[in-house]
Amino acid sequence: MAFAKTYFAADPEDPPGLSVQTERRVRFEEVDMLGIVWHGHYVSFLDDGRVAFGDRYPAVSYGRLREEGVAAPVVQLHIDYQAPLFFDEVMRIETTLHWTNALRLNYSYMIARADGTTALKAYTVQLFTDLKGSLLLIPPAWIGEFRRHWQDGKLA
Repeated sequence: MAFAKTYFAADPEDPPGLSVQTERRVRFEEVDMLGIVWHGHYVSFLDDGRVAFGDRYPAVSYGRLREEGVAAPVVQLHIDYQAPLFFDEVMRIETTLHWTNALRLNYSYMIARADGTTALKAYTVQLFTDLKGSLLLIPPAWIGEFRRHWQDGKLA
């Protein structure tokens, strides 16, 4: 995703990003009087993408984080709106986790309309903390294992 490569500068030696796609239908409660999705709901759609990502890669799922007593709050969010979504439209959310040597999650997102038109491009940065909000500086063993498997090309 060229959009994210601009922000998440990658070393040629870094493993490629891991991507997951999911579909979702726009609900009535998410649109305004004109039947257009209210801009604030797009953040929730990004979360749908992260949940789908965690379903495919359980090491970074919200459930695993909770089990391990770790949080991953979003500390940065950027959204570029490109085309509206409408009531009852099916969208495709592509979520990509980009490699970083830092202990954080760099996700990029692309939401496409049913006709393939790009509706949105976005990225988020999440840091790992304990449940009291203290920043983790050393990766927990299970995150280290996930990163080793990714780096060794064992994740697809």
